[in-house]
Amino acid sequence: MQARPDEDVAINLAVRTLTDLNPHFFHWPSLTLYVFGGVIGIAHVFGIVPDPSPSIRPEHFILARIVVAAAGTVTLVVLFRLSRRVAGDATALVAAALLAVAILHVRESHFAMTDVLMTLLVTTSLALLLRAVEETDARRALRWFAAAAVAGGLATSTKYNAAAVAASMGAAQLLVFARSGRGMTRPRAWLPSIVYAALFIGAFLLATPYAVLDYQAFTTDVLFDLTHLSGGHGVDLGRGWTYHLMRSLPYGMGVPAFVAALVGIVPFVRRHRQAALVLGSFCAALYVSIGGGRTVFFRYILPLVPVLCLVAAVGVQEASAWLSSRMQMARAASLVVVLALTVGSGLVNCIWFDALLARTDSRVIAAAWLEKQLQPDHTLHDAGGTYVALDLSRAAFHHWDFDAATESFTHAEGRRPDWLVLYQSPVFAYVRTPFELRNLASREYEIANTIRATRWRPRTAVYDLQDAFFMPVWGFWTVERPGPTIKIYRRRPQ
Repeated sequence: MQARPDEDVAINLAVRTLTDLNPHFFHWPSLTLYVFGGVIGIAHVFGIVPDPSPSIRPEHFILARIVVAAAGTVTLVVLFRLSRRVAGDATALVAAALLAVAILHVRESHFAMTDVLMTLLVTTSLALLLRAVEETDARRALRWFAAAAVAGGLATSTKYNAAAVAASMGAAQLLVFARSGRGMTRPRAWLPSIVYAALFIGAFLLATPYAVLDYQAFTTDVLFDLTHLSGGHGVDLGRGWTYHLMRSLPYGMGVPAFVAALVGIVPFVRRHRQAALVLGSFCAALYVSIGGGRTVFFRYILPLVPVLCLVAAVGVQEASAWLSSRMQMARAASLVVVLALTVGSGLVNCIWFDALLARTDSRVIAAAWLEKQLQPDHTLHDAGGTYVALDLSRAAFHHWDFDAATESFTHAEGRRPDWLVLYQSPVFAYVRTPFELRNLASREYEIANTIRATRWRPRTAVYDLQDAFFMPVWGFWTVERPGPTIKIYRRRPQ
């Protein structure tokens, strides 16, 4: 259940919406929950899953993950169509290929969370806005603006910071003013923004109706989220301005693809000014919305990745042209070389990630082994927190807590437990163990079993350090399996 943090929260809430449309939870908007709940409900009607109940089942996870995987796949199609309209077929193919192997997008497309669905809707809204800007017939253009507004409102109803897509409408409105003879002095020239604003808000409220119907709970949760974004999560990694630029984007896209995006910025702006204004406005607005905070999950920048893949595709073509002229290579040969560095390296990482993800999690292996050892009269202390503690619900034993201040175990009358379970991982915020407990383990216990999840120099890999997801986005050669390394200690005979 804890393979991906918060996945169980999303599924629980989704199942609850089948009996109560008010999720009573507004840290995320409601659309993703309704989509998951709707798919689970339809699957029940057709006999695919048993009667949905408050307790979640493995089938619920599978169905919701299928929805997210489908959304991630459709995003490739949307990006291809957007890129083809802006820069032609060749650039569109490269852009879609780069997104297909962007490890952050691939990783998030595995799990039942909100970010991939939001990214699909944001990319769709941007594509529709560009279509509206290019349309010369005012009536048809207004329809495209309306469609873009609906997609943007629905995107915001999956995650609040998707509202940054409205900045692109502001840029599109400036282009409308520039195209009309009198600019903003003509009332009719404001019609796209009026229609956009009305439908954007309407789509958001349609998919998150209890933002109004349960306004107090909605405002309480949203204000908490704003505080959480600014305050940080678990470990202080600095502000998003620098962290996302130096860590999330390069490793989330893949370093070669990120470099290609940097190469492609100037030629993209020069050749495609309207698209650069519309897409760049969204990127700037989203980055500003998340940059000032100290909560810096990698997935926060996921909506930027499709746009940057388009810019990187332009950079790939620029680099191949430069390589062809400098090395006197055929243009096709130079393009193959550059694609091998950008798309090829990303493909290797994605295959490696999937291969590792298919291996049994260290926590599952440890729990299965320990269950066979535990007896009803045994005592145990598990040093893991919410996201790492072993699931030993099927075993009979006594669990003791540890108080680091007194170096003693609660309800133990000065005695030591028979078993200790300690953890190690580069995601150190979730496996912190008091020094006193490690010292005690070395003095009075012997290692009964070690389930190793990492090897060699695991801290050289790049992890999302605020996220309790024990798989990196780079450095897969340091990983043996998902999860933390687990050491199970047994008390020495006295």
